Amino acid sequence: MAPIATTNDPKQAHQASPSENNRFPDARYYSNHKSGLTEGSRNVPNAAVKTEPGSKPCPLRAPLVVTIVGLPCRGKSLAAHKIARHLNWQGENAKVFNVEGEATPENLVEISLFFKEGNNVAIVDGMHLTRRSRQQVISFCSEKVFHHLLIEFSCNEQSLKENIEDTVCFYHKLDQNIDWERRLKDSIALYTSQFEPCSAVEGSLITINNSEDPQHHSVTARGVHGAIPTSILGSLASPVIRHRTFYFSRHGESEYNVLGRIGGDAELSPRGIKYSERLAKCLGGPGSAQDCPKPKLIWTSELRRTIQTVQNIPGPRAALKDLNEINAGICEGLTYEEIQERFPQEFAWRDQDKFKYRYPHGESYLDLLQRVDSVVQALLINTDVLVVSHQAVLRCIMAYFKGTKPDDVPYINVPLHTLLIVRSYGYEFEVETVPLKVECVDTYRIQPKNCSTTRTAADALTTVPAHFDAPLTQQMSTTIS
Repeated sequence: MAPIATTNDPKQAHQASPSENNRFPDARYYSNHKSGLTEGSRNVPNAAVKTEPGSKPCPLRAPLVVTIVGLPCRGKSLAAHKIARHLNWQGENAKVFNVEGEATPENLVEISLFFKEGNNVAIVDGMHLTRRSRQQVISFCSEKVFHHLLIEFSCNEQSLKENIEDTVCFYHKLDQNIDWERRLKDSIALYTSQFEPCSAVEGSLITINNSEDPQHHSVTARGVHGAIPTSILGSLASPVIRHRTFYFSRHGESEYNVLGRIGGDAELSPRGIKYSERLAKCLGGPGSAQDCPKPKLIWTSELRRTIQTVQNIPGPRAALKDLNEINAGICEGLTYEEIQERFPQEFAWRDQDKFKYRYPHGESYLDLLQRVDSVVQALLINTDVLVVSHQAVLRCIMAYFKGTKPDDVPYINVPLHTLLIVRSYGYEFEVETVPLKVECVDTYRIQPKNCSTTRTAADALTTVPAHFDAPLTQQMSTTIS
């Protein structure tokens, strides 16, 4: 292979060259929001934000208030938290503010303080049944020069019945001494006569006819523009399924894992093959119990090690390019020791900011997060899906369900030979970790304390996990407890 040009000059590490910008894509995108209000998805210092009384919100700088509208049991809270989860996963700072019926002056003060801290999306989850209650929020946004978006929810009789049953079941677990069904029906009857549907003159509006059935779920929009409102519109376009279960696993141990090499298209090791058999036994394959879960869909990457891992699990399957491992560019197939030897400055830069660093001719975690967005959106309209992929990819996907901040995504521990089961619980998700107790190497690497481009090789390799071709002084971890 022809030599790749690089540099060990620490002075050049701080120059904003085109190649460095390529390694750190959109670095400002996920910068500290506390430095000021956001410019779209970028931060702008507070001193740069100048507004005049009565002026319109700047489309690039103003934070957004989302007002949720609708009668009880229309799926409002589930959708509100879905919006917040998706925006936070994409690097925005969003929060759901729960209010009894409508936002109070105290709630609006709380939102103002929330924005002063550098956050940029407030979702007010209430009923806001009257035009007067909505106008209070609209006037507040106009005075403060905030953007505002209304989202109104309705549903058909069948969906309403299912929502009531589901809500009663949820609250019954909290208090069995209350007749929750009667309370909900009385509440709906009381508020129905007060409800004044939103009109186009009230401002930007999304209306949702909410249903788990794609044939009945519908979305309309008026006056919706800008990156964040458009993203919200997209996240609401598909039905919000209440009860979901997903299964995630990395591929079985590969030959490259044993040797400590990254990327590539290696096959499973003997222990990886044993794991594939154990996983199949847990999910409806040969030797499985009659009542074991059976995935309705199986999604893998296009790489051999994931396809081999699910070969004994019955069910319809698809190999998806979006589930391929992060592209390590010029570092594909190398060990960490080899990367440190050949490209020490690249190795240090990646340790300094693992989320935004892009491998030369490869990808960053930021690139990967955008790539797997389509996978997550497809997951959310299904249930009982098995996804077998790779460490970096599953970190990005699990970050959605765990609510992990972007900068922490590269350090989520997704061990080999472990099944992760994700179940919805209301609008939250619970993650169960099930080790299948097949021996394997440990590929998890924490960030070293010394990330300087002038550090020694020993400092750079301090946290590199052991593997078979490592020095004998290192003890290889062979079990997942």
